[in-house]
Amino acid sequence: MKHLNFLSKLIMLLTVGVNTQAYEYHLACGDVSTEPQDTHPALLLSGGADAGSVAEKAVTQWFLSKADQGDYLVLRSGGIGRQADWICKNFADQIRSAAELSIDSLEDSNFEALLNTIRHAEVIYIAGGDQNRYEDFWKNTPLADALNQHMLTKPIGGSSAGMAILGGSYYAPSRKRAVLGSQLLNNPYHPASQDFFHGDLLHHPWLNNTYAETHLNRRLRGEQRYSRLFGFLARSVGDLGLTQPRFAIGLEEATFLTVNKHGQGKVYGNNAYFLQTQQALPEQVQANKPLIWDRKEQAVKVYRIQGSPVGYGHVDLKNWQQFSGGEWQYWFTTKGNKGFNCQKGC
Repeated sequence: MKHLNFLSKLIMLLTVGVNTQAYEYHLACGDVSTEPQDTHPALLLSGGADAGSVAEKAVTQWFLSKADQGDYLVLRSGGIGRQADWICKNFADQIRSAAELSIDSLEDSNFEALLNTIRHAEVIYIAGGDQNRYEDFWKNTPLADALNQHMLTKPIGGSSAGMAILGGSYYAPSRKRAVLGSQLLNNPYHPASQDFFHGDLLHHPWLNNTYAETHLNRRLRGEQRYSRLFGFLARSVGDLGLTQPRFAIGLEEATFLTVNKHGQGKVYGNNAYFLQTQQALPEQVQANKPLIWDRKEQAVKVYRIQGSPVGYGHVDLKNWQQFSGGEWQYWFTTKGNKGFNCQKGC
């Protein structure tokens, strides 16, 4: 096997320090190899705040099984975390190695040693944190190209910001400027919603035309995020029209979604929501006016699944029709935030 020996790792780290003063690499356990393992494309999404949750280990075991005995790599920004160490402690028998990369500049995303580390990894997991950093540092870079190539044949996952950035449509604000759902419904083009992008970063086959929202049930400034999930779906329609259906996925905290190579999946933990547009455009989606998306109280069709510690329900991200284990409902608004109705779902 072609192992990366200690000297080569040391040279890489010294070179990083000289050229970028930014990215950090931590090999938590094992021996990294350039020799590929058998892999299967798979997707793991987490709504955040998942550490120590009842489903965390079952989900991780499923995820690692898609590249058994492979090299596991965590991507993040802002410094090395503890996720690779946790993998080593609990799943050493399923991996060849576990490591973390903290990518902290645009220059990092063009650095060949870092790119090779990503290309050779069998399993990649994008940690939570600040999706604005991911957007700033990854967009239009070889790193994004490497990730897009990876997800075609290998497993990839993300939690919180890492989940958000995997959506074909994604919101990447600075932490101090994040828009509230009420603000978005009362003005779909609120100034704090300007960092909303479509199709220009990561391109997972099952998340095209899809917006991903996390921490749905976390209360911030008196609000949860169900209305923001609905509002950004409306924005995607306002920006792009309905030449193709638009979708949105929202996960509550400590909720996981696993999706196999066929686009079929299960929900672990708490509640997951799958939103899909009907044929009708919003009655009103424009700047400085409240969103109106009513359509006789059937504006957006939503499937809700209550997960379980071992996985529950059936999710279909291939054609968005064959769901089971939950319930269909409709979300709509007759006028901005005051008119928002998510029925009994939230």
